[in-house]
Amino acid sequence: MRLLIFLSFLFYLIACTNRQGDKTGNAKTLKADTVLKHDTIYIKTDNNWQDGFGLTNEPERDSVWGKPVKFYIDNPKCSAIAIDFYLGQFRPTDNNTTAALLELVTTDDKNLRPFYRWCLNKTIQIQDGALGEYTGVPARRYAEKFPREFFEYMDSDTTNEKYNDWVSSISYSGFYDIDDYKKSADIRNRMTKKMKQNCKSCNAQMNERIDKLAKDCFP
Repeated sequence: MRLLIFLSFLFYLIACTNRQGDKTGNAKTLKADTVLKHDTIYIKTDNNWQDGFGLTNEPERDSVWGKPVKFYIDNPKCSAIAIDFYLGQFRPTDNNTTAALLELVTTDDKNLRPFYRWCLNKTIQIQDGALGEYTGVPARRYAEKFPREFFEYMDSDTTNEKYNDWVSSISYSGFYDIDDYKKSADIRNRMTKKMKQNCKSCNAQMNERIDKLAKDCFP
């Protein structure tokens, strides 16, 4: 009888140990399966979605606004999403991660802002209907917050293609919650007021450019 009780107890211990091992193993697998590098959502695609970007994906060779990409991605404050965008590991789509990436363009960090602006500009270039919903507001906010910088950036493209792309983006989705899309004049007034406030000592020519931009965006 004692032997039977002992054997029963032994089998019970073995069963408990096996269940605990299974539970631990599953937990480890789950943790490994759900860890994402840089907390970025990755989209697998066979297409080279960066085709036309003119990239080598070698940070020492590629440049953004006169500096090698290495200058930006080696900055410990550089957003991981932006780095993944440059490396082609994250492709923008209609999700919150894309929104977070594009919002970086209005950062006060002047060292990283050109890199984030590049990310926004490239996203505008590849946007479709769904993605186009995400670019307009950050593009407008950038123009409003850094008007001189915005026009300097536009002037870097002598073809005027960049200006037209940004205007189209703002026109399509650059509406704030307070905006009534049927009242273009009100939207233009808010936009020009904000830009002129942030354009210290603007001359008449710059004010004219601001007025034209607002009219082009919200005719």
